[in-house]
Amino acid sequence: MEFPPNIIEENVVAPQKHGLDAMFTPGSVAVIGATSRPGTVGRTVLENLLRDTFRGKVYAVNSKHEEVLGLKTYKSIRDIPDRVDLAVVATPASTVTQIITECVDAGAKSAVVI
Repeated sequence: MEFPPNIIEENVVAPQKHGLDAMFTPGSVAVIGATSRPGTVGRTVLENLLRDTFRGKVYAVNSKHEEVLGLKTYKSIRDIPDRVDLAVVATPASTVTQIITECVDAGAKSAVVI
């Protein structure tokens, strides 16, 4: 069976987007629970995003600090001016339900709870 050339070329040149792309290949990441305190998950995740090969936008979210590791912090994901592809939640378990609700309200495309 032969396919018209344009069908084959379209599939090779422009791969389709998948529902999990925002999680596995995000263009922007918000670290909720980002902190400067050594040894914390929030700091480790933020440091790794800032020093490794991630080339997207990184946002720090912390309601108690104005800056973390040189980044301006936002009090909530709702305060970030852009839509976030991936929210990484590194906060106490008792806060997760409220934070995920805020992620949904802000239009975050995906979230990971650590």
